[in-house]
Amino acid sequence: MDEESDLPRAVPAFANHFTDPVYDDPAGEFAPFGTDEGWDLLHGWDERRDELGPRSTVADLIDEPGLAEVVAGLGTPEPAGPIPVPGGQVDAATIVIGAGFTLLRLTGHIDEAGRQQTLKALDLLIECYDAPPELVRQKADLETWRG
Repeated sequence: MDEESDLPRAVPAFANHFTDPVYDDPAGEFAPFGTDEGWDLLHGWDERRDELGPRSTVADLIDEPGLAEVVAGLGTPEPAGPIPVPGGQVDAATIVIGAGFTLLRLTGHIDEAGRQQTLKALDLLIECYDAPPELVRQKADLETWRG
């Protein structure tokens, strides 16, 4: 555990590239591990870190009862309104972002399909929430990731 943030320690490859404080923020609404979904994915997979390897994918992390069904709705538009639909696009995007950055933080790699899905999820939230700097930073960092 990182004593400052109560987040599991990041592998060096992650820590060296993803240096913005957003990656160690356990409570920010736009931080990858600040949401309930991101927090649960990170801590759940930290306990199962021995199951992760160089061939692990973002899809592996979301292949859990309840998560995969929500993530399947990532491409399904929601009705317009000020409050996201439970289990809708915003929840799907939040889960994908949490899974993508969990895989990166714990293993130092991300599969290309998972990277693309995580970028799509970031784009969705950037558009939905009028480009919060935290999400824009995550997208830029993921786009430049060469791990």
